[in-house]
Amino acid sequence: MKQTIFSILFLLSVIAFANNNETTKIKTTTLQGKVVDNTESLTGVKVTIDNQETVVYTDFDGNFSLENIPVGTHKIELSLITYKNKEVSVDLSQENKIEIKLEAK
Repeated sequence: MKQTIFSILFLLSVIAFANNNETTKIKTTTLQGKVVDNTESLTGVKVTIDNQETVVYTDFDGNFSLENIPVGTHKIELSLITYKNKEVSVDLSQENKIEIKLEAK
């Protein structure tokens, strides 16, 4: 009888733990962007988010994508050799597609 009660309590605690973990998952999203200057798309722009080690570069059309980013406000940093570095703040609960303009040095 004690083993049965213990087994039931154990099973209920496992179910409760699983349900708790399900509700505490962090919502993530994808940020898509395009980097341009006055007249054209910029290729090879280094894009980082929140000073993390994750780095992506813009493609031939100036597009980039950062995946699995937690919903919220983040700092995006962009750099390209012949352009001024730029930081922008993005609220990923509001927008997931951005266009950023860089200025030549």
